[in-house]
Amino acid sequence: MTKRPEPTPRTNRSVAMKRNDCTMWLGLCLAGLALPASAAETIKIGAPESISGDWAPYTAAHGLRCMAELVNEAGEFKIELTVKDSKSEPQLAIALAQQMLDDGAVAVSGTPASDSLIPIAQLAEGYNAITFSAMNTQVEMFATGLGNFVTTAVPDPFNAAATAKVAYDQGARTAVLFVSDAAGTWTRALPGWFGDVFEKLGGKVTGTIEYPGFGITDWSPFISKLKTMNPVPDAVHISSINPDVGVLIRQLRAAGLDTMVLGSDGFDDVTLASVAGGAANVDGKVFFAAHGFATPGGALAGFQAECAKRGYEINGAFFGLGGDVIKLLVGAAKAAGSTDPKAMLDAIYTKGPFEIITAPTISFDNPWHYPVKEVPVMGFKDGKTYLVSATVPADVPHFKK
Repeated sequence: MTKRPEPTPRTNRSVAMKRNDCTMWLGLCLAGLALPASAAETIKIGAPESISGDWAPYTAAHGLRCMAELVNEAGEFKIELTVKDSKSEPQLAIALAQQMLDDGAVAVSGTPASDSLIPIAQLAEGYNAITFSAMNTQVEMFATGLGNFVTTAVPDPFNAAATAKVAYDQGARTAVLFVSDAAGTWTRALPGWFGDVFEKLGGKVTGTIEYPGFGITDWSPFISKLKTMNPVPDAVHISSINPDVGVLIRQLRAAGLDTMVLGSDGFDDVTLASVAGGAANVDGKVFFAAHGFATPGGALAGFQAECAKRGYEINGAFFGLGGDVIKLLVGAAKAAGSTDPKAMLDAIYTKGPFEIITAPTISFDNPWHYPVKEVPVMGFKDGKTYLVSATVPADVPHFKK
C-alpha cells in the first residue's frame, strides 16, 4: 500500500474555500448533523489499521482519515484521529490499541479479525471506551459478552443469505462448500450458512472441501475432487481473499469447469477479474456479497470522488466503511448530546437508524447489537462489477429472535 503524501500547507483563503466546498458536500455525507450545543467537541479515535500485511487491501484507514478531515473542516465536531500500521498482526494491534487508550482515545479498532478485536474490546472496557471495526463480520464478536463493540459491516450470516439468494436466482441448484479454519467463522461457518439458506430455497449442498488457509497458488488437488463428483456442482462457495480466489477461478476455467463461484467480501478487490484471467472467466459466473456499491450520484460515489480529489487511495467499499465509522460516531455524539463514550454507545444501540455512506441507514437495536443495513451482491459484466441486488435478507441463519 502506498503511503498518502502529507498535505501541502493551505492559505487562509484556500481553507475557507475548502470549508465552503466541504460544507456543501457534507449535505450529502453528513446530512442530519446539526451543530451541537458545544461547537467543535472533540472525539478522540485510535485506529491500529492493517495498512500493510494480509489484510491491507481491506483497510479502512483511508476512509477514516478522509471523513475525519471532512468533519473537521465542517467545524461541527473535532475528530482527533491517530492511525498506525498494525501490519495485520494481532499482537501489534493490541499493543497499539493499549497505547491509544492510555492516550485518551474514546474509541479504538484493531485488525479486522476477532483475534485482535476481542482482546482489544476487553482492554477498552477498562477505559469505558468503544471498540469499533469498519469491516469485521464475525459472529463471535456478538457471542462473547462484549458490551462495547460496534461494526459497520453486517455479520456473515447476512452476507451468506444474500449470496445464496443470488446463486439460486442465477440458476444454481447444487453447490460445494470450500471451508477452512484460516479466519475463524468467516472461512468455516459462513459457507455453511450459505448452504443452509441455499437448501431452504430449494438447492442442494452436495459436498464440502477442506483447504488449509491463505496463500494457495495451486488449487489443482481441490479442483480434481470437484471433477470427480457426479454431478459436478453448479456452484462452489468460498469465503477467502484475493489473490487466492482469483487464482482458484483461473485454474477452474483452465480445467474446463464453468462452475459458478460465490464468495464473500474478500472478493471485493479491484484486481480480482485480472487475477482470475479476465472477463471471460468471471462474467455471469462470479458473485459476491460486498459492503457497498458506488452508484452514480449516491453517497458512496460522492464520498469516494471527493476523497480522490484530496489524494486519498480509494480501495472500494472498504473506503466507505471507514467513512461510515466516523459518521456513525459523530451521529451518536449528536444523538447522545455528549462525546462521553458510554453515552455514545448507548445512542448507537438504541437511537438509530443512522445515516451512513455505504447504505441509506444502519441500526443496531436488536438483542445482539449487530448492524442491520442493505447487503449488496455484486456480479461481473465485461470484467467490471455491477450491482445484482441490494436487500436486507429476511431469512438469516444463526441469529434467532
